[in-house]
Amino acid sequence: MAKAPKVSRKNLLKEPDQFLSGSEKAMLYYTDNRATVLGGIAILLIALSSFFGFKYYQETQTLGNEALYFDMEKAVEKDSTSVAEAKAIWGKIGNGLQKERASLLLADIHFQNQEFGEAEKLYSTVMSNSSAGQINYQMAQLGLAHSYESGKDYKKAIGLFKSIIDASTAFPLFEVYWSLSRCYELDNDGSNALLILREMQIKFSENPQVDKIERRIKQLSA
Repeated sequence: MAKAPKVSRKNLLKEPDQFLSGSEKAMLYYTDNRATVLGGIAILLIALSSFFGFKYYQETQTLGNEALYFDMEKAVEKDSTSVAEAKAIWGKIGNGLQKERASLLLADIHFQNQEFGEAEKLYSTVMSNSSAGQINYQMAQLGLAHSYESGKDYKKAIGLFKSIIDASTAFPLFEVYWSLSRCYELDNDGSNALLILREMQIKFSENPQVDKIERRIKQLSA
């Protein structure tokens, strides 16, 4: 009969005890894999530090950009046609929503100064950096349309005004329709101008300015 191999007391102590508690097993694992465990903890701590550090940096940047935008608004309040100071502050604002709002503000100044080329560049940039459903995109689109209209590029203006209407957003549309009708008139297209006004008459029948629409219809129909 074969004899079972003799196991020394020393070897028995090395064998894992099936009755060890969870904490004891953890300690044994830590003892045998100390370098791996410490390395994993170090990596986790670095990842957490990087995440919270980046989050703090973003929040700090956002607050800084918001403060700069507020300074830009104050500069515009002092002189709504002065580009130099507003542009200097605009250049310090980092990319993001504050930069888009600041770009709209700077574009409006250029528009007031009849610097339509500069205004159009800024409006177009905001549209490129935002999505169609965002308010900054819609404001830039409207500003660009008015800029084209003021520059007598009526067909481009008409296209943009129609795009704003067709987007079916919550954007207030009375003035957009009115501007579209006006652009048709300026482009010597009286029939489409009347068509838009009659559409307005139905759509804005409860609007306090409905009399304004009806007067314009009478003038164009005469």
